[in-house]
Amino acid sequence: MANTGAVKDPKNGVISCWVCTGVLVVANLMRLFMLRMNNRMVDGIFLALILIWLGISVYETVKYNKEKNRDGKRE
Repeated sequence: MANTGAVKDPKNGVISCWVCTGVLVVANLMRLFMLRMNNRMVDGIFLALILIWLGISVYETVKYNKEKNRDGKRE
């Protein structure tokens, strides 16, 4: 995965990934309960976005923890 360098602190990058995942989940729940939409295509798109972002968040968290543990063992 390419590193854009947009977030200088890896810990903040991991936090922002999880915040974005949470925002997608909340937006989906609001859409479901407040708009009462029954559109299978929109449901599928939101589900795909949530799953993709969840995968990115887990990947970034695992990568951050590996780097943190590797740096901690050197000291």
